Amino acid sequence: MKGQIVFITDGSPSAEAAGEKAIALALAMKLPIKAVFILEESWRNLLGDEWMSAASTRSTFFHWLEDGLRNHRQVVLSEYTRLGQSYNVEVSTDTRIGKTEQIIIELTEETATALLVLPNPHATAPAAAAGLRFNLNRLAKKVKCPILLGSS
Repeated sequence: MKGQIVFITDGSPSAEAAGEKAIALALAMKLPIKAVFILEESWRNLLGDEWMSAASTRSTFFHWLEDGLRNHRQVVLSEYTRLGQSYNVEVSTDTRIGKTEQIIIELTEETATALLVLPNPHATAPAAAAGLRFNLNRLAKKVKCPILLGSS
């Protein structure tokens, strides 16, 4: 099989389970992995309550949130790279900001993709830990490679 495995992550428990499966498959298929952390662009559209009515308060909050997301992304991708290295799997990383489904489609079109590994969009974890949301049915119609979902 040619190409790479594209693994989509957001650091959720479902993404961690999917990432482990991606590494096992990369070993079996002798393929590299491209791990991509997606930051859904909708976080920028958060509306504040009364406590965020002042522009300076809103700006400070958004800077704090963005810094937190950047730090979380870095930790998740670094840990995943280390996990791949421990199994001698080549892992490259990337971060994308935008609409989740559109980013996933673009990633599979940019480079030959043998397999797309996604966190389960129907994970049963609490809402805050459930991870990225996307419509698997729409993706399956637009992505031209096999798709594997993580569990949790």
